[in-house]
Amino acid sequence: MRLIEISGLIENGMWNYGDELKEEIFSGPKIIEVSNIKKDGFSAHRFEMSILTGTYLETGAHILENVKTVDQVPVEELFLECSIIKLKEKISGEHIKVEELEKSGIEVKEGDCLIIYTGWYKMWNKNGFVLNSPHFEYSAMDWIISKKVKILAGDIPCYDDIRDPSDSKNLPNLRKLYLSGAMCLAPVINGDKVESGRSKIVIMPLRVKGVSASPSRAVLIL
Repeated sequence: MRLIEISGLIENGMWNYGDELKEEIFSGPKIIEVSNIKKDGFSAHRFEMSILTGTYLETGAHILENVKTVDQVPVEELFLECSIIKLKEKISGEHIKVEELEKSGIEVKEGDCLIIYTGWYKMWNKNGFVLNSPHFEYSAMDWIISKKVKILAGDIPCYDDIRDPSDSKNLPNLRKLYLSGAMCLAPVINGDKVESGRSKIVIMPLRVKGVSASPSRAVLIL
């Protein structure tokens, strides 16, 4: 058995939606040391961050009303069978096409966490990570939804074309995914450490009452 962490490190100065999308509510984390062992005899920190920081689990409550929030997700839905599809590496703004997913040959079962790697995780903390993110074609998202997955995970921060004003405002792919009852885990990392195929996954979000998303640790069990 091998354990592969696929959640990214949270740190000051990291990538965030706020900087690239000019939305302060999604700004980067602030991690502040408030005491240290040499001076105070103990170490402590205080932090402030958006719920969309690092690798996060998100429910449909992000854009839909009367949908369960992260604290209401049953533990059983955080320990899942997993299907992993690794695509040819994507470049800036490239589409993820349904033909690629179909040709992968990977079995995707109902209730899975489906992880799609595009190689974009290599851009983590680099300029353009958000705005230049690859994204799903509508037909590709329809294919994913037809598989009745429990969670869709990807190494991309945007499932819609964030540079398209209509997509950016309406989030059609994300909306369809959430209307299907699925959740989102993104963006994940360490695609170089896994292969296409099947696995198990454990996802541990913070249990914060009433929020639609939470930073999470996620581990593959191979």
